[in-house]
Amino acid sequence: MTAVHVLAATAAVCLCLEIVDSRYEGFRFRAADNIADNSSAARLVLGGRLVDPRAVDLAEIGVVFSADGALVATAAGAAVEGHPAAAVAWLVRHLARTGEELRAGDIVISGGLTAPVDLRPGTVVHVEAGRLGELACYGEEAA
Repeated sequence: MTAVHVLAATAAVCLCLEIVDSRYEGFRFRAADNIADNSSAARLVLGGRLVDPRAVDLAEIGVVFSADGALVATAAGAAVEGHPAAAVAWLVRHLARTGEELRAGDIVISGGLTAPVDLRPGTVVHVEAGRLGELACYGEEAA
């Protein structure tokens, strides 16, 4: 399984924001702990523009990330294993070793391009990513 295989099997890609909320105090944990129990996933915000992954070079997509109007970070798709599809190929190979697989229709996140940003109630975050469009959301009080 390679990035080429992943791109061939992917119906569409879109911009997304992963809202992280770790159950570990101060985000102090080992990466293996976090991956093993999915301890930091809280929400996922998907962009509304679906793009054919073969119509754009995902490694070269530029991302501009801001919070409350201030620039927080910039990145490119290559920040994830050199190419987002390479990260997904790794996931597919890992799942295969454990007898699992991705299924048609699964939503897969290739990995974060920037470091997380503290999202406090009222904070507005905005992401622009070239042909993938843009996306904004704001922090709310926990329910």
